[in-house]
Amino acid sequence: MDAPEALTKLNFTVVVPTYNGAKRIPPVLEKLKHQIIPEGLRWEVIVVDNNSRDETASVVQQFQQTWPSAVPLKYVFEAKQGLAYARQCGIDHASGELVGFLDDDNWPAENWVAEATQFGREHPRAGAYGGRIQGVFEAQPDESVRPLLRFLAIRDYGDRPRQYQVLRLEMPPGAGLTVRKTSWLECVPSTLVNINRSGDDYEISLRLARGGWEIWYVPAMTIGHFIPASRLKREYLLNLTHLYGLCTCKLLMTVTPVWRKPFVLSKSFLGSLKRILTHHYRYAFGHSSLEADCMLAFHVGNLKSPIYYLGSLFSR
Repeated sequence: MDAPEALTKLNFTVVVPTYNGAKRIPPVLEKLKHQIIPEGLRWEVIVVDNNSRDETASVVQQFQQTWPSAVPLKYVFEAKQGLAYARQCGIDHASGELVGFLDDDNWPAENWVAEATQFGREHPRAGAYGGRIQGVFEAQPDESVRPLLRFLAIRDYGDRPRQYQVLRLEMPPGAGLTVRKTSWLECVPSTLVNINRSGDDYEISLRLARGGWEIWYVPAMTIGHFIPASRLKREYLLNLTHLYGLCTCKLLMTVTPVWRKPFVLSKSFLGSLKRILTHHYRYAFGHSSLEADCMLAFHVGNLKSPIYYLGSLFSR
């Protein structure tokens, strides 16, 4: 596989955060082990063990014994629990200017590293970008679940790259997200406001966009996202959509000037209340659905989000 000379001058780091991932991480590492890489491209893989209590360390050590010598496979331990802490640890240890995050249930296509590196070279103002995310389902979802797959980080916006409209809260999920290390160090604090919340993925893009960096969708960067059957259950989806709604105001506040925050909080609360009342009116005399119930959970989370945001200010 040939590559432009400029491409070979870039370094790329793959960061794989994992918690108790001894059984999940082998397929990810196998996919990375068999990447098709342009000649001369220097890259590495870092597994960040986020305080696991299983055999994750031993599994990585076994892979290191047969890993290609030209591509370092590193293991680091992060004791602070939380995906955001694990990602920051990966950034701290990364030697590449471009850093691609893979969760331990993300299976990259064989050209994922090459495509991510090439896009970063061609778009120097791209601070973060993510690709097409295809679901790999343990059990096939029925039709009632399919409208909700976007909440499970399944993404397909077509075959052409395009910029996300971040200020409208349109952003790539953290699965397969690649960031420019320079932009991260410039814009992302060492502790995000949404630790252990669904919004921490999107906070990264919001902060980078506020710093003037572009956020892109890159369809050539394809990953498979393994979805266990438990994530297709009604209870899980209701809880997930509620969490997404709950973090909305905290995300908005990261890009809202101080003088506008009271207006945005009021607008968010009243808008959510209106959507909830409309929902109840629409389904008062008709049969609801899983999608409708999950959207109600999302709106209820939105309604609570201003209170949740204000509470976080007083708890600091």
